[in-house]
Amino acid sequence: MAIPLPGTPIIIDIGSAYVKIGFAGEPSPRFVFPCITGTEKYKAVLVDVGARSIYVGNDAERMRGVLKIKYPIQRGTIMDWDSYYEILNYIFYTLLRIDNLYEYPVFYTEAPFVQKETKEYIARVLFETHRVKSLMMMPTPLLSIFSVGLTSGLVIESGDGLTWVVPVVNGKIVHQAVQQLKLAGVDVNQNLKNLLMREGISIASSAVDEIVRVIKEKNCHFILDPQKSPATRDKLSYSMPDGASLNIPSHVLHEAPEVLFNPSILGYGNVLSIQEAIITCLKIMDKQYWSELLSHIVFSGGNLSYSGFQERFESELDKLLPQLGRIPKPVTPMSVVKSELIKLQAIEIKKKKEDTCPQCGAYVDLSTGLEYCPSCNARMVVPEIKIGPEVEKEKKMEKGITVRCPKCKKEIKDPSSIFCPYCGRAIEELEKVGIPEKVSKKTPAQEFSEFFESANKLLRFFVPDNLQYAIFNGAAILGSLPSFLQLFITHEQFQSDKNLLYRDISEIL
Repeated sequence: MAIPLPGTPIIIDIGSAYVKIGFAGEPSPRFVFPCITGTEKYKAVLVDVGARSIYVGNDAERMRGVLKIKYPIQRGTIMDWDSYYEILNYIFYTLLRIDNLYEYPVFYTEAPFVQKETKEYIARVLFETHRVKSLMMMPTPLLSIFSVGLTSGLVIESGDGLTWVVPVVNGKIVHQAVQQLKLAGVDVNQNLKNLLMREGISIASSAVDEIVRVIKEKNCHFILDPQKSPATRDKLSYSMPDGASLNIPSHVLHEAPEVLFNPSILGYGNVLSIQEAIITCLKIMDKQYWSELLSHIVFSGGNLSYSGFQERFESELDKLLPQLGRIPKPVTPMSVVKSELIKLQAIEIKKKKEDTCPQCGAYVDLSTGLEYCPSCNARMVVPEIKIGPEVEKEKKMEKGITVRCPKCKKEIKDPSSIFCPYCGRAIEELEKVGIPEKVSKKTPAQEFSEFFESANKLLRFFVPDNLQYAIFNGAAILGSLPSFLQLFITHEQFQSDKNLLYRDISEIL
């Protein structure tokens, strides 16, 4: 797999459940692996076989039966620094295998409100241990909102350990209104495990947590009204690693994620649900921002990938919106939001005829058009993309409207012309004349209320194509833009002024 040219930022997105690695300008991560490490459970089993001291990611996943599995990041916090170091080493030296790492910048994604000591320590590790060229660290909600082409909106980000409700205004997080919920994927896993035990299904396996997670990710969903559960006796048949089969009632699969809208199911008395956290967030914000935030709600994170989540979320939020009262229309819009998403264009690169697999190291013949390794199914060919800044602007003359130059009073026959062909005046200053004055006077003036008639009509959702990769895609887009390269800082700049690590992206916007 070809490595991009020096200077291309490396994207590192380390979450509680998965790690996503790739380069700026690429449509998807090159490598995705579980954020776990494993050490020998029984030393006698691995005697004289050249066993490694620690296994990371997919290697630990394959050998979890004889390993003691550790989850270094829990609830968004690094709990095991030794395992965290091993994950970084695995990224740079096993997966990417870049010899001249000092020629590549690193784009590191971080959760909101990371402690100052933790953030600066991670920066020192990347600069001093791995000797990267430069570094930029950015909160994940900003990357989530940029991934759908917005700069203002309300980000609902839910991963494995935490859920965030983050208002963003013109590329800047409104920190005092941010809501952090300790309610995420691990809680859905726990609720699913409890429901299975209630049905008499006991999973006797050392990999019980992994089995429950797989069942959740592939089968759990939402229904619109939990009080009216579908009357069906269908059961899901799930095959266990040992060949046994589990028969799971269908109602369990839609009751498990209900904890996101009703935390009291697990006995969480002081934890807000997602819809309650949004109302709390909006009450802290100024009223003039309510309509803008509600009309630009962005979903992000793998924990929101359940089928039916958007419909159920809208239904639950509609019930609580009357608590806000009448929602005023914005006096002035916060920003002009483009309706079209940023388009990525493919770059034609020279194709290799042969290469070695970056995952298993096997020799692969690419002359036949193979894109995946036949041994481990790893991706061999990654299309590089760029963001096309050139946008064709078409100016079409409206029907029945004549365009005249306000200076020379001559009619402009070609509306696509940038300047007046007679006097040279810019076309942006041309006046449109076409509606007769008599008609305009007969049209009665309409009075508009300063409030919206119905709050639920405001709701508009922006959902990325892949919720799990939304953060990575936002970083890949920003890392490709020349205007954002000035946010990367070198080791010398970091040593002279650590505050440069906290530069606000809104300065560029």
